[in-house]
Amino acid sequence: MKDREQEMDWPKENLGISDVDLRNVFKYEPKATRVVRLESANKELIVRLLETDGDWEEWADEELPAPDSGESGLVLILARRTGEQRTRALREQSAFYEKGLSKSERSMSFPIEVGGTPNAEKGLQPGLSGRRSARTLPFSLETFKLISKRLCLHGSIARVISRSDVPVFSRAELLMGLPGASAYPAYVYNCRSTNAWDMDLALTVTHFPHSGLSYAMLFGCPISIEEEVIKRLSSAGEAASYPLLLPGIFAELERNRHIKIVEDYMDDIEEKIFELDARPSVTQQMHSPDNDRRNRDKRSQWLDTAYLRNGLITWSEQLAKMTRHTDELKGTLFRPVRKHNTQFENDEYEYSNLARKQRFDRREKAGGNREKDWREEVDEGYWDEDEIHKSEMRKLGGKVNDRLHSIIEEYEEKIRECTMRIDGMAMATQWSQGDTNVDIALATGRDSRHMRTISIVTMVFLPGTFFASVFSMQFFNWLPADDGTIVSHYLWIYVLITVLATLLTLGTWYYFVVWRPRSRKEVSEDEIPLVA
Repeated sequence: MKDREQEMDWPKENLGISDVDLRNVFKYEPKATRVVRLESANKELIVRLLETDGDWEEWADEELPAPDSGESGLVLILARRTGEQRTRALREQSAFYEKGLSKSERSMSFPIEVGGTPNAEKGLQPGLSGRRSARTLPFSLETFKLISKRLCLHGSIARVISRSDVPVFSRAELLMGLPGASAYPAYVYNCRSTNAWDMDLALTVTHFPHSGLSYAMLFGCPISIEEEVIKRLSSAGEAASYPLLLPGIFAELERNRHIKIVEDYMDDIEEKIFELDARPSVTQQMHSPDNDRRNRDKRSQWLDTAYLRNGLITWSEQLAKMTRHTDELKGTLFRPVRKHNTQFENDEYEYSNLARKQRFDRREKAGGNREKDWREEVDEGYWDEDEIHKSEMRKLGGKVNDRLHSIIEEYEEKIRECTMRIDGMAMATQWSQGDTNVDIALATGRDSRHMRTISIVTMVFLPGTFFASVFSMQFFNWLPADDGTIVSHYLWIYVLITVLATLLTLGTWYYFVVWRPRSRKEVSEDEIPLVA
Protein backbone atom coordinates (compact mmCIF):
# COMPACT_ATOMS: atom_id res chain seq x y z
CA MET A 1 0.00 0.00 0.00
CA LYS A 2 2.89 2.34 0.78
CA ASP A 3 4.35 1.76 -2.67
CA ARG A 4 1.01 2.54 -4.28
CA GLU A 5 0.73 5.80 -2.36
CA GLN A 6 4.12 6.85 -3.66
CA GLU A 7 3.07 6.15 -7.27
CA MET A 8 0.40 8.91 -7.22
CA ASP A 9 0.75 12.40 -5.79
CA TRP A 10 -2.60 12.59 -4.00
CA PRO A 11 -3.12 14.58 -0.77
CA LYS A 12 -1.52 12.80 2.16
CA GLU A 13 -2.62 12.70 5.78
CA ASN A 14 -1.41 15.46 8.11
CA LEU A 15 1.01 16.81 5.50
CA GLY A 16 2.23 20.32 6.16
CA ILE A 17 4.06 22.66 3.80
CA SER A 18 7.55 21.28 3.17
CA ASP A 19 10.72 23.29 3.71
CA VAL A 20 11.43 23.06 -0.03
CA ASP A 21 8.08 24.67 -0.88
CA LEU A 22 8.53 27.26 1.85
CA ARG A 23 11.77 28.37 0.20
CA ASN A 24 10.99 27.89 -3.52
CA VAL A 25 7.27 28.59 -3.92
CA PHE A 26 6.78 31.54 -1.59
CA LYS A 27 8.46 34.91 -1.27
CA TYR A 28 8.47 37.05 1.84
CA GLU A 29 8.10 40.79 2.40
CA PRO A 30 7.12 41.32 6.07
CA LYS A 31 4.47 43.94 6.80
CA ALA A 32 1.35 44.43 8.93
CA THR A 33 -1.30 41.74 8.39
CA ARG A 34 -4.90 41.37 9.51
CA VAL A 35 -6.14 38.30 11.37
CA VAL A 36 -9.89 37.67 11.72
CA ARG A 37 -11.40 35.55 14.50
CA LEU A 38 -15.10 34.71 14.42
CA GLU A 39 -16.61 32.61 17.18
CA SER A 40 -19.88 30.85 16.51
CA ALA A 41 -20.87 30.87 20.17
CA ASN A 42 -21.00 34.64 20.76
CA LYS A 43 -20.88 35.68 17.08
CA GLU A 44 -18.21 38.25 17.89
CA LEU A 45 -15.89 39.31 15.09
CA ILE A 46 -12.39 40.18 16.25
CA VAL A 47 -9.76 41.68 13.94
CA ARG A 48 -6.12 41.88 14.96
CA LEU A 49 -3.28 43.65 13.18
CA LEU A 50 0.03 41.75 13.55
CA GLU A 51 3.39 42.72 12.14
CA THR A 52 6.50 41.47 13.97
CA ASP A 53 7.52 37.87 14.59
CA GLY A 54 6.95 38.47 18.29
CA ASP A 55 3.37 39.58 17.63
CA TRP A 56 2.67 36.40 15.69
CA GLU A 57 4.20 34.14 18.35
CA GLU A 58 2.23 35.84 21.12
CA TRP A 59 -1.00 35.59 19.15
CA ALA A 60 -0.42 31.92 18.32
CA ASP A 61 0.33 31.04 21.95
CA GLU A 62 -2.37 33.09 23.67
CA GLU A 63 -5.31 33.56 21.28
CA LEU A 64 -5.24 30.86 18.61
CA PRO A 65 -7.62 28.01 19.53
CA ALA A 66 -6.35 24.45 19.11
CA PRO A 67 -8.26 21.81 17.11
CA ASP A 68 -9.06 19.93 20.35
CA SER A 69 -10.12 23.02 22.33
CA GLY A 70 -13.79 22.48 21.53
CA GLU A 71 -14.18 26.04 20.19
CA SER A 72 -16.07 26.53 16.94
CA GLY A 73 -15.91 29.32 14.39
CA LEU A 74 -13.06 30.34 12.13
CA VAL A 75 -9.62 31.92 12.12
CA LEU A 76 -8.67 33.70 8.89
CA ILE A 77 -5.37 35.33 7.99
CA LEU A 78 -5.69 37.99 5.29
CA ALA A 79 -2.24 37.86 3.66
CA ARG A 80 -2.09 41.33 2.17
CA ARG A 81 -0.79 41.70 -1.36
CA THR A 82 2.65 43.25 -1.24
CA GLY A 83 2.76 46.85 -2.34
CA GLU A 84 -0.63 47.58 -0.76
CA GLN A 85 -0.71 50.40 1.77
CA ARG A 86 -3.50 51.28 4.15
CA THR A 87 -5.44 54.41 3.33
CA ARG A 88 -4.78 57.53 5.37
CA ALA A 89 -8.19 57.38 7.06
CA LEU A 90 -7.66 53.75 8.00
CA ARG A 91 -4.21 54.48 9.40
CA GLU A 92 -5.54 57.37 11.47
CA GLN A 93 -8.40 55.31 12.86
CA SER A 94 -6.11 52.41 13.73
CA ALA A 95 -3.57 54.75 15.36
CA PHE A 96 -6.30 56.52 17.34
CA TYR A 97 -7.77 53.26 18.56
CA GLU A 98 -4.46 51.62 19.41
CA LYS A 99 -3.11 54.68 21.18
CA GLY A 100 -2.67 54.03 24.88
CA LEU A 101 -3.50 50.32 24.63
CA SER A 102 -1.18 47.55 25.59
CA LYS A 103 -0.25 44.89 23.09
CA SER A 104 -2.61 42.35 24.65
CA GLU A 105 -5.51 44.84 24.48
CA ARG A 106 -5.25 45.47 20.77
CA SER A 107 -8.12 43.24 19.83
CA MET A 108 -10.05 45.34 17.37
CA SER A 109 -13.68 44.86 16.44
CA PHE A 110 -14.93 45.09 12.88
CA PRO A 111 -16.32 48.65 12.66
CA ILE A 112 -13.27 50.27 14.25
CA GLU A 113 -10.75 48.39 12.15
CA VAL A 114 -12.51 48.70 8.82
CA GLY A 115 -13.84 52.22 9.13
CA GLY A 116 -16.30 51.89 6.25
CA THR A 117 -17.49 49.63 3.48
CA PRO A 118 -16.12 49.14 -0.02
CA ASN A 119 -17.79 50.79 -2.99
CA ALA A 120 -19.71 47.91 -4.53
CA GLU A 121 -20.59 49.89 -7.66
CA LYS A 122 -16.95 50.26 -8.68
CA GLY A 123 -16.11 46.61 -8.21
CA LEU A 124 -12.56 45.55 -7.53
CA GLN A 125 -10.10 48.40 -7.74
CA PRO A 126 -6.48 47.65 -8.68
CA GLY A 127 -4.08 48.17 -5.83
CA LEU A 128 -0.65 49.66 -5.85
CA SER A 129 0.93 46.28 -6.34
CA GLY A 130 0.13 45.85 -10.03
CA ARG A 131 0.59 42.23 -11.05
CA ARG A 132 2.50 40.99 -8.01
CA SER A 133 1.96 37.31 -7.39
CA ALA A 134 -0.22 35.89 -4.64
CA ARG A 135 2.76 33.79 -3.57
CA THR A 136 4.47 36.83 -2.01
CA LEU A 137 3.59 36.79 1.70
CA PRO A 138 3.54 39.72 4.14
CA PHE A 139 5.60 38.00 6.84
CA SER A 140 8.95 36.31 7.30
CA LEU A 141 9.81 32.72 6.47
CA GLU A 142 9.95 31.72 10.14
CA THR A 143 6.57 33.33 10.83
CA PHE A 144 4.93 31.55 7.89
CA LYS A 145 6.43 28.27 9.04
CA LEU A 146 4.86 28.88 12.47
CA ILE A 147 1.53 29.83 10.89
CA SER A 148 1.44 26.81 8.58
CA LYS A 149 1.97 24.46 11.54
CA ARG A 150 -0.35 26.10 14.04
CA LEU A 151 -3.15 26.58 11.47
CA CYS A 152 -2.71 23.04 10.11
CA LEU A 153 -2.27 24.28 6.54
CA HIS A 154 -1.96 21.38 4.12
CA GLY A 155 1.03 21.20 1.78
CA SER A 156 -1.19 20.95 -1.32
CA ILE A 157 -1.69 24.74 -1.23
CA ALA A 158 1.88 25.18 -2.50
CA ARG A 159 1.07 23.28 -5.69
CA VAL A 160 -2.22 25.14 -6.13
CA ILE A 161 -0.51 28.53 -5.84
CA SER A 162 2.19 27.43 -8.29
CA ARG A 163 -0.51 26.71 -10.91
CA SER A 164 -1.10 30.43 -11.21
CA ASP A 165 -2.76 30.37 -14.64
CA VAL A 166 -5.37 27.70 -13.82
CA PRO A 167 -8.43 28.33 -11.57
CA VAL A 168 -8.85 25.57 -8.99
CA PHE A 169 -11.27 24.34 -6.34
CA SER A 170 -10.24 21.14 -4.61
CA ARG A 171 -11.32 19.37 -1.46
CA ALA A 172 -9.97 16.37 0.43
CA GLU A 173 -10.92 14.46 3.59
CA LEU A 174 -7.77 13.96 5.65
CA LEU A 175 -6.46 13.58 9.16
CA MET A 176 -4.94 16.87 10.31
CA GLY A 177 -3.56 18.12 13.60
CA LEU A 178 -0.82 20.00 15.37
CA PRO A 179 2.73 18.58 15.29
CA GLY A 180 3.16 16.01 18.05
CA ALA A 181 -0.56 16.03 18.91
CA SER A 182 -3.55 13.95 17.92
CA ALA A 183 -4.84 14.18 14.37
CA TYR A 184 -8.54 14.64 13.67
CA PRO A 185 -10.68 14.14 10.56
CA ALA A 186 -10.72 17.36 8.56
CA TYR A 187 -11.83 18.82 5.26
CA VAL A 188 -9.05 20.60 3.34
CA TYR A 189 -10.19 23.10 0.71
CA ASN A 190 -7.95 24.91 -1.78
CA CYS A 191 -9.13 27.68 -4.11
CA ARG A 192 -7.09 29.53 -6.72
CA SER A 193 -8.03 32.19 -9.28
CA THR A 194 -6.02 32.66 -12.44
CA ASN A 195 -3.39 35.41 -12.57
CA ALA A 196 -4.19 36.17 -16.22
CA TRP A 197 -5.88 39.30 -14.84
CA ASP A 198 -5.14 41.63 -11.95
CA MET A 199 -5.93 40.80 -8.32
CA ASP A 200 -5.72 37.02 -8.38
CA LEU A 201 -6.31 35.27 -5.04
CA ALA A 202 -5.68 31.92 -3.37
CA LEU A 203 -7.40 30.37 -0.36
CA THR A 204 -6.71 27.36 1.82
CA VAL A 205 -9.10 26.15 4.52
CA THR A 206 -8.73 23.34 7.06
CA HIS A 207 -12.08 22.56 8.70
CA PHE A 208 -12.46 20.21 11.66
CA PRO A 209 -16.04 18.83 11.67
CA HIS A 210 -15.85 17.48 15.25
CA SER A 211 -15.59 21.01 16.64
CA GLY A 212 -16.77 23.21 13.76
CA LEU A 213 -13.45 25.09 13.79
CA SER A 214 -11.87 26.33 10.54
CA TYR A 215 -8.34 27.59 9.94
CA ALA A 216 -7.91 29.59 6.75
CA MET A 217 -5.54 31.87 4.90
CA LEU A 218 -6.35 34.14 1.95
CA PHE A 219 -3.31 34.88 -0.23
CA GLY A 220 -2.75 38.02 -2.34
CA CYS A 221 -5.39 40.13 -0.58
CA PRO A 222 -5.76 43.79 -1.67
CA ILE A 223 -7.13 46.17 0.95
CA SER A 224 -10.48 46.41 -0.83
CA ILE A 225 -10.84 42.62 -0.65
CA GLU A 226 -9.86 42.62 3.03
CA GLU A 227 -12.63 45.06 3.83
CA GLU A 228 -15.19 43.17 1.78
CA VAL A 229 -14.30 39.84 3.43
CA ILE A 230 -14.54 41.36 6.91
CA LYS A 231 -17.85 42.96 6.00
CA ARG A 232 -19.26 39.62 4.85
CA LEU A 233 -17.97 37.76 7.93
CA SER A 234 -19.46 40.34 10.28
CA SER A 235 -22.93 39.07 9.39
CA ALA A 236 -22.04 35.37 9.14
CA GLY A 237 -23.36 34.32 12.58
CA GLU A 238 -23.90 30.56 12.83
CA ALA A 239 -22.48 30.14 9.33
CA ALA A 240 -19.00 30.61 10.82
CA SER A 241 -18.87 26.86 11.48
CA TYR A 242 -20.07 25.87 8.00
CA PRO A 243 -17.19 24.29 6.04
CA LEU A 244 -17.87 26.05 2.72
CA LEU A 245 -18.39 29.55 4.12
CA LEU A 246 -14.98 30.88 3.06
CA PRO A 247 -14.89 29.05 -0.31
CA GLY A 248 -18.34 30.54 -0.93
CA ILE A 249 -17.05 34.05 -0.15
CA PHE A 250 -14.10 33.32 -2.45
CA ALA A 251 -16.59 32.46 -5.22
CA GLU A 252 -18.36 35.79 -4.64
CA LEU A 253 -15.09 37.72 -4.82
CA GLU A 254 -14.09 35.96 -8.03
CA ARG A 255 -17.52 36.64 -9.49
CA ASN A 256 -17.12 40.38 -8.81
CA ARG A 257 -13.70 40.33 -10.47
CA HIS A 258 -14.91 38.40 -13.50
CA ILE A 259 -17.99 40.58 -14.02
CA LYS A 260 -15.87 43.72 -14.22
CA ILE A 261 -13.36 42.02 -16.55
CA VAL A 262 -16.11 40.74 -18.85
CA GLU A 263 -17.74 44.18 -19.07
CA ASP A 264 -14.40 45.81 -19.94
CA TYR A 265 -13.62 43.16 -22.56
CA MET A 266 -17.10 43.44 -24.08
CA ASP A 267 -16.68 47.21 -24.45
CA ASP A 268 -13.25 46.78 -26.06
CA ILE A 269 -14.27 44.10 -28.55
CA GLU A 270 -17.43 46.00 -29.52
CA GLU A 271 -15.24 49.03 -30.21
CA LYS A 272 -13.09 46.88 -32.50
CA ILE A 273 -16.21 45.59 -34.28
CA PHE A 274 -17.41 49.14 -34.90
CA GLU A 275 -13.96 50.01 -36.24
CA LEU A 276 -14.45 47.28 -38.85
CA ASP A 277 -17.66 49.00 -39.95
CA ALA A 278 -15.87 52.33 -40.39
CA ARG A 279 -12.91 50.89 -42.25
CA PRO A 280 -10.89 53.10 -44.61
CA SER A 281 -10.60 52.41 -48.31
CA VAL A 282 -8.10 49.92 -49.73
CA THR A 283 -5.82 52.71 -50.93
CA GLN A 284 -5.88 54.39 -47.52
CA GLN A 285 -5.15 51.08 -45.78
CA MET A 286 -2.15 50.48 -48.04
CA HIS A 287 -0.67 53.88 -47.23
CA SER A 288 -1.72 54.09 -43.55
CA PRO A 289 1.17 53.57 -41.07
CA ASP A 290 -1.30 52.52 -38.31
CA ASN A 291 -2.95 49.76 -40.33
CA ASP A 292 -0.68 46.99 -38.97
CA ARG A 293 -1.18 48.21 -35.40
CA ARG A 294 -4.97 48.24 -35.76
CA ASN A 295 -4.98 44.74 -37.19
CA ARG A 296 -2.72 43.55 -34.40
CA ASP A 297 -4.98 45.11 -31.76
CA LYS A 298 -8.04 43.43 -33.26
CA ARG A 299 -6.36 40.02 -33.27
CA SER A 300 -5.18 40.50 -29.70
CA GLN A 301 -8.64 41.52 -28.51
CA TRP A 302 -10.22 38.52 -30.22
CA LEU A 303 -7.68 36.15 -28.65
CA ASP A 304 -8.04 37.79 -25.21
CA THR A 305 -11.82 37.43 -25.31
CA ALA A 306 -11.54 33.79 -26.36
CA TYR A 307 -9.11 33.19 -23.48
CA LEU A 308 -11.50 34.94 -21.08
CA ARG A 309 -14.35 32.71 -22.21
CA ASN A 310 -12.24 29.60 -21.60
CA GLY A 311 -11.33 30.92 -18.15
CA LEU A 312 -14.99 31.50 -17.29
CA ILE A 313 -15.86 27.98 -18.43
CA THR A 314 -13.09 26.48 -16.30
CA TRP A 315 -14.08 28.43 -13.19
CA SER A 316 -17.75 27.58 -13.74
CA GLU A 317 -16.74 23.91 -13.68
CA GLN A 318 -14.98 24.50 -10.35
CA LEU A 319 -18.15 26.07 -8.96
CA ALA A 320 -20.10 23.02 -10.09
CA LYS A 321 -17.70 20.90 -8.03
CA MET A 322 -18.45 23.16 -5.07
CA THR A 323 -22.21 22.67 -5.45
CA ARG A 324 -21.77 18.90 -5.58
CA HIS A 325 -19.80 19.09 -2.35
CA THR A 326 -22.64 20.96 -0.60
CA ASP A 327 -24.93 18.05 -1.48
CA GLU A 328 -22.28 15.67 -0.20
CA LEU A 329 -22.04 17.50 3.14
CA LYS A 330 -25.82 17.46 3.47
CA GLY A 331 -25.93 13.70 3.00
CA THR A 332 -22.90 12.79 5.12
CA LEU A 333 -21.56 15.25 7.70
CA PHE A 334 -24.92 16.92 8.43
CA ARG A 335 -27.17 13.93 7.84
CA PRO A 336 -29.78 13.52 10.61
CA VAL A 337 -28.90 10.60 12.87
CA ARG A 338 -32.39 9.68 14.08
CA LYS A 339 -34.71 8.50 11.37
CA HIS A 340 -37.88 9.92 12.95
CA ASN A 341 -36.39 13.41 12.77
CA THR A 342 -36.57 13.33 9.00
CA GLN A 343 -40.36 13.54 8.97
CA PHE A 344 -40.08 17.07 10.32
CA GLU A 345 -36.96 17.97 8.36
CA ASN A 346 -37.62 20.69 5.88
CA ASP A 347 -35.53 23.66 4.78
CA GLU A 348 -38.49 25.96 5.35
CA TYR A 349 -39.97 24.33 8.48
CA GLU A 350 -38.68 24.78 11.99
CA TYR A 351 -39.95 22.38 14.63
CA SER A 352 -40.05 24.88 17.51
CA ASN A 353 -40.17 24.26 21.25
CA LEU A 354 -43.67 25.72 21.29
CA ALA A 355 -44.92 23.10 18.84
CA ARG A 356 -43.28 20.36 20.90
CA LYS A 357 -44.84 21.71 24.11
CA GLN A 358 -48.28 21.71 22.50
CA ARG A 359 -47.82 18.05 21.56
CA PHE A 360 -46.98 17.12 25.15
CA ASP A 361 -49.97 19.12 26.40
CA ARG A 362 -52.21 17.02 24.17
CA ARG A 363 -50.63 13.87 25.59
CA GLU A 364 -51.34 15.07 29.16
CA LYS A 365 -54.98 15.72 28.34
CA ALA A 366 -55.24 12.21 26.92
CA GLY A 367 -54.12 10.75 30.24
CA GLY A 368 -50.37 10.59 29.65
CA ASN A 369 -47.60 11.66 32.00
CA ARG A 370 -46.49 14.99 30.48
CA GLU A 371 -43.37 15.43 32.59
CA LYS A 372 -42.21 11.85 32.02
CA ASP A 373 -42.77 12.04 28.28
CA TRP A 374 -40.88 15.35 28.09
CA ARG A 375 -37.89 13.92 29.97
CA GLU A 376 -37.81 10.80 27.80
CA GLU A 377 -37.83 12.94 24.67
CA VAL A 378 -34.90 15.00 25.96
CA ASP A 379 -32.99 11.87 27.00
CA GLU A 380 -33.47 10.33 23.59
CA GLY A 381 -32.13 13.49 21.95
CA TYR A 382 -35.16 13.92 19.74
CA TRP A 383 -34.31 17.56 19.20
CA ASP A 384 -30.96 17.67 20.97
CA GLU A 385 -28.39 20.36 20.32
CA ASP A 386 -26.43 18.33 17.78
CA GLU A 387 -29.50 17.63 15.66
CA ILE A 388 -30.52 21.28 15.73
CA HIS A 389 -27.01 22.25 14.66
CA LYS A 390 -27.13 19.77 11.79
CA SER A 391 -30.50 21.09 10.74
CA GLU A 392 -29.13 24.64 10.66
CA MET A 393 -26.10 23.50 8.68
CA ARG A 394 -28.34 21.77 6.14
CA LYS A 395 -30.30 24.99 5.72
CA LEU A 396 -27.08 26.94 5.28
CA GLY A 397 -25.90 24.34 2.77
CA GLY A 398 -29.10 24.82 0.81
CA LYS A 399 -28.57 28.57 0.73
CA VAL A 400 -24.96 28.18 -0.37
CA ASN A 401 -26.01 25.69 -3.03
CA ASP A 402 -28.72 28.01 -4.37
CA ARG A 403 -26.33 30.95 -4.47
CA LEU A 404 -23.66 28.93 -6.25
CA HIS A 405 -26.20 27.84 -8.85
CA SER A 406 -27.17 31.50 -9.35
CA ILE A 407 -23.50 32.42 -9.85
CA ILE A 408 -23.06 29.55 -12.32
CA GLU A 409 -26.07 30.82 -14.28
CA GLU A 410 -24.46 34.27 -14.38
CA TYR A 411 -21.26 32.71 -15.69
CA GLU A 412 -23.19 30.84 -18.36
CA GLU A 413 -24.76 34.13 -19.45
CA LYS A 414 -21.35 35.85 -19.56
CA ILE A 415 -19.93 32.91 -21.51
CA ARG A 416 -22.72 33.30 -24.05
CA GLU A 417 -21.98 37.03 -24.27
CA CYS A 418 -18.31 36.30 -24.94
CA THR A 419 -19.23 33.72 -27.57
CA MET A 420 -21.61 36.17 -29.25
CA ARG A 421 -18.93 38.90 -29.37
CA ILE A 422 -16.31 36.47 -30.68
CA ASP A 423 -18.65 35.20 -33.39
CA GLY A 424 -19.74 38.78 -34.11
CA MET A 425 -16.16 39.92 -34.59
CA ALA A 426 -15.45 36.93 -36.84
CA MET A 427 -18.55 37.73 -38.89
CA ALA A 428 -17.70 41.46 -39.04
CA THR A 429 -14.19 40.55 -40.15
CA GLN A 430 -15.58 38.32 -42.90
CA TRP A 431 -17.93 41.11 -44.02
CA SER A 432 -15.05 43.58 -43.96
CA GLN A 433 -12.87 41.21 -45.97
CA GLY A 434 -15.74 40.66 -48.39
CA ASP A 435 -16.13 44.41 -48.85
CA THR A 436 -12.37 44.71 -49.28
CA ASN A 437 -12.43 41.98 -51.94
CA VAL A 438 -15.23 43.83 -53.71
CA ASP A 439 -13.16 47.02 -53.63
CA ILE A 440 -10.17 45.12 -54.97
CA ALA A 441 -12.30 43.62 -57.74
CA LEU A 442 -13.66 47.04 -58.66
CA ALA A 443 -10.16 48.50 -58.65
CA THR A 444 -8.98 45.59 -60.80
CA GLY A 445 -11.84 46.25 -63.22
CA ARG A 446 -10.86 49.88 -63.45
CA ASP A 447 -7.25 48.86 -64.06
CA SER A 448 -8.39 46.42 -66.75
CA ARG A 449 -10.30 49.15 -68.53
CA HIS A 450 -7.23 51.35 -68.39
CA MET A 451 -5.03 48.53 -69.73
CA ARG A 452 -7.47 47.92 -72.57
CA THR A 453 -7.26 51.57 -73.52
CA ILE A 454 -3.49 51.35 -73.45
CA SER A 455 -3.61 48.18 -75.58
CA ILE A 456 -5.84 49.84 -78.17
CA VAL A 457 -3.49 52.81 -78.36
CA THR A 458 -0.54 50.43 -78.70
CA MET A 459 -2.25 48.49 -81.50
CA VAL A 460 -2.94 51.74 -83.34
CA PHE A 461 0.68 52.80 -83.29
CA LEU A 462 2.30 49.31 -83.51
CA PRO A 463 2.09 48.84 -87.35
CA GLY A 464 3.57 52.24 -87.99
CA THR A 465 6.34 51.61 -85.46
CA PHE A 466 7.03 48.16 -86.94
CA PHE A 467 7.31 49.30 -90.54
CA ALA A 468 9.33 52.35 -89.55
CA SER A 469 11.83 50.04 -87.84
CA VAL A 470 11.94 47.63 -90.81
CA PHE A 471 12.37 50.25 -93.48
CA SER A 472 15.07 52.01 -91.47
CA MET A 473 17.33 48.95 -91.65
CA GLN A 474 20.33 48.68 -93.95
CA PHE A 475 18.54 46.12 -96.10
CA PHE A 476 16.84 48.94 -97.95
CA ASN A 477 18.57 51.61 -100.01
CA TRP A 478 16.01 54.17 -100.97
CA LEU A 479 18.49 56.43 -102.82
CA PRO A 480 20.63 54.05 -104.93
CA ALA A 481 23.48 55.34 -107.08
CA ASP A 482 22.80 54.80 -110.76
CA ASP A 483 20.75 51.60 -111.14
CA GLY A 484 21.66 49.96 -107.82
CA THR A 485 19.28 47.63 -105.99
CA ILE A 486 16.80 49.04 -103.49
CA VAL A 487 16.39 45.79 -101.45
CA SER A 488 19.46 43.89 -100.27
CA HIS A 489 19.67 40.26 -101.31
CA TYR A 490 20.58 39.45 -97.63
CA LEU A 491 17.03 40.23 -96.45
CA TRP A 492 16.28 36.51 -96.16
CA ILE A 493 18.76 36.27 -93.25
CA TYR A 494 16.65 38.72 -91.23
CA VAL A 495 13.44 36.82 -92.02
CA LEU A 496 15.00 33.45 -91.11
CA ILE A 497 16.47 34.57 -87.82
CA THR A 498 13.24 36.34 -86.84
CA VAL A 499 11.12 33.26 -87.56
CA LEU A 500 13.49 30.92 -85.67
CA ALA A 501 13.71 33.22 -82.65
CA THR A 502 9.92 33.56 -82.59
CA LEU A 503 9.42 29.79 -82.74
CA LEU A 504 12.03 29.22 -80.00
CA THR A 505 10.35 31.77 -77.72
CA LEU A 506 6.86 30.34 -78.27
CA GLY A 507 8.14 26.77 -77.78
CA THR A 508 9.88 27.60 -74.50
CA TRP A 509 6.74 29.33 -73.20
CA TYR A 510 4.52 26.40 -74.20
CA TYR A 511 6.85 23.83 -72.54
CA PHE A 512 7.14 25.52 -69.15
CA VAL A 513 3.68 27.04 -68.91
CA VAL A 514 1.35 24.52 -70.59
CA TRP A 515 2.83 21.12 -71.33
CA ARG A 516 4.99 20.49 -68.24
CA PRO A 517 2.29 21.31 -65.58
CA ARG A 518 -0.25 19.24 -67.54
CA SER A 519 2.10 16.23 -67.62
CA ARG A 520 2.75 16.43 -63.88
CA LYS A 521 -0.97 16.60 -63.14
CA GLU A 522 -1.63 13.49 -65.27
CA VAL A 523 1.15 11.55 -63.52
CA SER A 524 -0.14 12.48 -60.05
CA GLU A 525 -3.66 11.37 -61.00
CA ASP A 526 -2.34 8.02 -62.24
CA GLU A 527 -0.52 7.42 -58.92
CA ILE A 528 -3.68 7.86 -56.79
CA PRO A 529 -4.72 4.35 -55.61
CA LEU A 530 -8.23 3.27 -56.33
CA VAL A 531 -10.38 2.61 -53.24
CA ALA A 532 -12.27 -0.62 -53.49
